[in-house]
Amino acid sequence: MKAKALIAGFATTAFVAGLAATAQAAINVDGTLDADYGAALATQTVNTGFGDSTVGDGTSAGGSELDAGYGVVQGGNLYIMLTGNFEANGNRVNVFISDGRSGQSTLAVPATGNMQAMNGSLFSPGFSATLAMDFNDYAGTAFVEEYSLVGSPSGGYVGSFGLTGGIGTGSPGGSIVYGLNNLNAAGVNGSAPTAASAAAADAVTTGLEIAIPLSLLGNPTSGIMVLADINGNGDTYLSNQFLPGLPVGSGNVGTSGFNFGSTSGEYFTVPVPEPTTAALLGLAGLATVIAARNRK
Repeated sequence: MKAKALIAGFATTAFVAGLAATAQAAINVDGTLDADYGAALATQTVNTGFGDSTVGDGTSAGGSELDAGYGVVQGGNLYIMLTGNFEANGNRVNVFISDGRSGQSTLAVPATGNMQAMNGSLFSPGFSATLAMDFNDYAGTAFVEEYSLVGSPSGGYVGSFGLTGGIGTGSPGGSIVYGLNNLNAAGVNGSAPTAASAAAADAVTTGLEIAIPLSLLGNPTSGIMVLADINGNGDTYLSNQFLPGLPVGSGNVGTSGFNFGSTSGEYFTVPVPEPTTAALLGLAGLATVIAARNRK
């Protein structure tokens, strides 16, 4: 019986340890899709109106696109992966987060960066924007703006970091980490506004990756909503590249702002898992109980 008790105790303890190790695993923020993201939460629906890059040299010369959106909550962070590529001419990637707190239904950021050109944009019903980020690659340097939209809006340009061959990682604002791998030359093509190939979009594994501490998002306990788009230099000319994707047939928006005020669900949702600590402690306690019973 003692041998059986030890075996049962070791087996259960090993199971708990395995779960703990899984819970502590960290995604590498480098602009390359990690297996931990799982399946895409949003896939591009329409071919890009900002041209198709075929160079694969990190400049994305000739085109910018968003292929698919991924997200996962892990280790105290929200991780977002936006596969695609972004021309190194200052074309912007705008990312908006709704974390469950009271934020903005109409965008109103302070005049401290380029995103102010988008003020007046209307989010989908149910999307209350609490955080906004503006990222661009200009001639091999990544430039970042970050805005808090809870209460009195604040933020603006926070800094830059260098890229080597279109690849680099940095945290110019001090908390949010960005990773870019700009080598993609596949995915959707430049024949907008025709339908994009979902299979080709989902096959892309590089792009822009972002890690946001949950503490910056009010430590949410329910799903986190995400909206992403590609805008022109200075945030003054929106493409047709949004995640979630726009309806087939949609050309470039062509204005500085968007209007989703009557468009429901123009966002994808990253699930927030139940806290794992209690579960792990419960399993650890179960291992002790099983071992104790088997010793009798």
